[in-house]
Amino acid sequence: MLEGELTGNQFAHFFVAMRHGQLKTKTEPTIIGYHCFWIVFEELRLMNLAVRVPMRRRGIGWALVTEAFRLGLEQSATRAVLEVRASNEPARDLYTRMGFTQISRRPYYYTNPTEDALLMEMNPLVISNGWQRDRNVVSGGESASTDSL
Repeated sequence: MLEGELTGNQFAHFFVAMRHGQLKTKTEPTIIGYHCFWIVFEELRLMNLAVRVPMRRRGIGWALVTEAFRLGLEQSATRAVLEVRASNEPARDLYTRMGFTQISRRPYYYTNPTEDALLMEMNPLVISNGWQRDRNVVSGGESASTDSL
């Protein structure tokens, strides 16, 4: 599925968060998160957002989504939509803080385990004031940056 998004979907975009600096014995950058999203005419559709567990709650997800907002706005998107698992409280909290509201529920949308999806929307699409404009997220003496693919 990911390969199809990267190679066969003209609407798909990716941002990758990289950790720079030493991680145990590695000195090369390490992927710590990514965001796949679509821009289809006036709509920005958030598809997948993932951040490694030890790197969560440091603003990385917020930065990835904010960069998607910026690109969407540059390409004339006026609204943003997403589906999220009903049980995924951290993600629901993030999206709510960013300005999304729940507009509907899709029963049994997800499998493994079977679960409802909440459809959330931001209309109009705006960049929240909660994030300082900085492509580098600093936490604990390390830095992470977002790059597009």
